[in-house]
Amino acid sequence: MVPGVSSSTLPLIDELPSEAERALHEAARCGDARLLRALLQGGVAVDVLDQRGRTGLMLAAEHGHLDALRELVAAGAEIDRRDAGKLHWPALMHALHADRSEAAVSLLQWGADPCASDDSGYDALMIAASRGDRRVVQELLARGADPAAELFLGFTALDYAIGYGHTEVVRLLLSAAPHLRRRRNPARRAVLALAGNAGEEEILELLA
Repeated sequence: MVPGVSSSTLPLIDELPSEAERALHEAARCGDARLLRALLQGGVAVDVLDQRGRTGLMLAAEHGHLDALRELVAAGAEIDRRDAGKLHWPALMHALHADRSEAAVSLLQWGADPCASDDSGYDALMIAASRGDRRVVQELLARGADPAAELFLGFTALDYAIGYGHTEVVRLLLSAAPHLRRRRNPARRAVLALAGNAGEEEILELLA
């Protein structure tokens, strides 16, 4: 067994990264764009995986390093590639789960799929809506994210915005998909109850 690598991690990779590949992952994690450029020019593959099945792009996105992201995208990183974890996140999902709004917007501007989701169906718009990230919600909608996409019980991005009390995001989503106002499925009933208990009168009025 390799020290520091669990048996559950080893099947995610064909072989352990070389020293140069590990340096690329660390440079992406730390945001060292100059070192990244040197490693890439020296022949390290831009999409090489670390021991958890993540690329440098995913690591830079998770830590919000815009210069590192720019270097990796310019070098041809596969922007929508998914990691080898349980939910198979692309870089955009890594950025959103870590509250890296600038990184998420940059990835979208560079061509990331606005309809990206994990294997459960939880998508980028749902994450941004649940966190009340108005800018990212706007960017996703402008680039074609589907506000009517559903999870189990019919949860949509709008339901997440309602449940977490993000009034401005509720407005945005209703403007993009006004037909969602009329839903009264189990998901909507649940989040309306939450809004009522929290005294979110403005949200309730928007949905009346």
